[in-house]
Amino acid sequence: MTTPLQVQVTEVFTALRVVLGLVIVVLAVYGYRRNASRPMLLLGTGIGMMTLVSTMATIMASILLSTGSAGPLSVGVEIIGMCLILYAIILARRK
Repeated sequence: MTTPLQVQVTEVFTALRVVLGLVIVVLAVYGYRRNASRPMLLLGTGIGMMTLVSTMATIMASILLSTGSAGPLSVGVEIIGMCLILYAIILARRK
């Protein structure tokens, strides 16, 4: 059974995750615009998928769908984000 303190800590960590993800995405977009670096754009997109989109998918799935489908949807979005980050690293090494 979860206590109110555990719920509050989880909410704080989720908010921190979203804020940090947003800051990283903004910095990656700035780096992309400054250097026209496609790997930087892919890196920012992957991190955005893992933090922002994953969190939003979890929230929306828990509201609109059953609770059991929120986990796999979130993990699927995170895997796509990891693939984008991996591709960005591979693409950066080719240059």
